[in-house]
Amino acid sequence: MERFADELDLAQYQTDLLTTQAIAAIRQQMTTNAGRDDCIDCGEPIPLARLRQVPGATRCTGCQHHHEGQLNRRHGH
Repeated sequence: MERFADELDLAQYQTDLLTTQAIAAIRQQMTTNAGRDDCIDCGEPIPLARLRQVPGATRCTGCQHHHEGQLNRRHGH
């Protein structure tokens, strides 16, 4: 990993990386329709209410919260 001038530069780099990865995943999902009905983590159906609220969601609410919690712990938040 390259050197960063300060924590804000590192945070911006991480945000840009996650955004790029999320966009790539959404584009892949749009072409394959993968993960549209079932959570990519637990395999359970994603409730229609969640899909209406978050079009293109790939995780159920529980798995999404867990995923975000893991990211926050890794990045010291």
